[in-house]
Amino acid sequence: MDLVTQHLVQPDDLNYHNNLFGGKMLSWIDEGMAMFAMMKIQYTNIVTVSMDNVVFRSPARAGDIIQIYGKIIKTGKSSVTVKTLAITNNPQTGKLGEVIESEISYVCLDERGKPYFHFRNFKIPVK
Repeated sequence: MDLVTQHLVQPDDLNYHNNLFGGKMLSWIDEGMAMFAMMKIQYTNIVTVSMDNVVFRSPARAGDIIQIYGKIIKTGKSSVTVKTLAITNNPQTGKLGEVIESEISYVCLDERGKPYFHFRNFKIPVK
């Protein structure tokens, strides 16, 4: 998996129990993975269709660095699905922990907002 983005957990990102708010994590993942998909498929007019198999494994705390990894796992006629994994990296202790795992599907749209069959003639570049 490729490192997609990183975020430092700040006090404003925490819920009442001093854990990273789940909605904040999902926002970071959706934004980071959308940019990752755009770069990989060389097309920018995409929208999130679904976040599936979202599994929160452990909490993150203030001062943790969230590292979000991803890879493309599937394409359809107009859709791309990415697998994502987010881990915590505590810079003081070096301790790593898996926070969340999920799959996200995006759909390519044309200028009218309708599905665009981008993958009809496009091959995803292999590293």
